[in-house]
Amino acid sequence: MATAPPAPSRTIDFGRSFTFIGEDPDWIQKVLLGGLFVLLSAVLVGIPFLLGYWSRALKRAAAGDPRPLPDWDDLGGLFSEGLPLLGVYLVYTLGVLAAVAALGCVILIPLGALGRLGDSNGGPAAALGALGALGMLALYGLIMLVSLALAVYLPAALVRTAVRGSVAAGLAFKDNVAFIRANLGNYLLSLLIYLLASFVAQFGFLLCCVGVFPASFWAYCVLAVSLGETLRLNPTSV
Repeated sequence: MATAPPAPSRTIDFGRSFTFIGEDPDWIQKVLLGGLFVLLSAVLVGIPFLLGYWSRALKRAAAGDPRPLPDWDDLGGLFSEGLPLLGVYLVYTLGVLAAVAALGCVILIPLGALGRLGDSNGGPAAALGALGALGMLALYGLIMLVSLALAVYLPAALVRTAVRGSVAAGLAFKDNVAFIRANLGNYLLSLLIYLLASFVAQFGFLLCCVGVFPASFWAYCVLAVSLGETLRLNPTSV
């Protein structure tokens, strides 16, 4: 009696997320050029190109392309494709920074006054100063939590922007959260894979002899391909 073939896995391939790059015969050239654009990102020039490349790698992985890294032969197209992602990235990061700065002004000014009062007087005033210090620590904790939440949320916004080619899709908060929920396991696994790749990239020069910037670019590609695989396994979620 013939046995039924095993059901296809609904989980992204953890190992291949790190090894796919070696299957591309031109991977060295692509990674070195990517490292150049990572370097240029320090003066903002390379960011749209990197985001455009990230978008194309994501969509090629989502389409099941065994060699998801695109060539660097269409810089104008990469730049144009990266601009919507850059817009979404700036809206969220600058918006969060502005909100945190405003909250900091509202909280830190009175807390600073309490701290000075505690330094100049004893007794109850000292307790108020300690309370002010605790308030500052709470604000720093809030900033860390907001940063973590943004780091978890933002890739989903970039995925939907890339696939739909629309800034509006990246700013649709409820739809982005729905995408995360629909792919929660693979989505979080993709972020974990990226964290590991980023850690390895810090030692890029020692381990790979390719330099920190190309190694950082490789980590970006790992995230793009992992999220692309997530999307391939659940294409209707976007």
